[in-house]
Amino acid sequence: MLPVLCILIMILVLFGQAPDAIIRAFTETSDWTFSQKVSQPPVEYQGHYLCTVALNGHKRLVKPTRMGLRQGVKIPVYRQLCIANAFEQLIEEKMPMFHKLIRNFYDNHGYPLSKKITTPIRADIVYILMKPLEGLFLFTLYLFDVNPENRIAMQYTGNSYLFITGSIKSDATI
Repeated sequence: MLPVLCILIMILVLFGQAPDAIIRAFTETSDWTFSQKVSQPPVEYQGHYLCTVALNGHKRLVKPTRMGLRQGVKIPVYRQLCIANAFEQLIEEKMPMFHKLIRNFYDNHGYPLSKKITTPIRADIVYILMKPLEGLFLFTLYLFDVNPENRIAMQYTGNSYLFITGSIKSDATI
């Protein structure tokens, strides 16, 4: 399989495609092969932090990009969610004790907050309020990660391939 992958990457680079085009083709599709459509979310989905915003926010603002897996459940995924999760993953790798503090705070305050995000307007407000943090997370990822876009793209695909370490690791849950 490795020689086939190497040949595919060489062909992609030869024709001007990015080496991570295969990853993007996989992660930018939803339930339908190579589709730009996002399939319908699950009918009943309890509030799970930022995932609630993707489910309840106005699609024109939040712009879900694909379906993903979170603890075995299909959820709508959008860029802000992937960036936040990639940031958490980076913090978990580089500073595990600090990550534990952040995770504890987020678990204690994020879930009760998510229960109040019951309307599209509230979801949109939370999405907009999270924009500055998204920028900070993205800045940090670009500063301390070798392949930040690959890390972001692999969020909520089941397993994340970390290009830095070459290991497979389960996604953190936000």
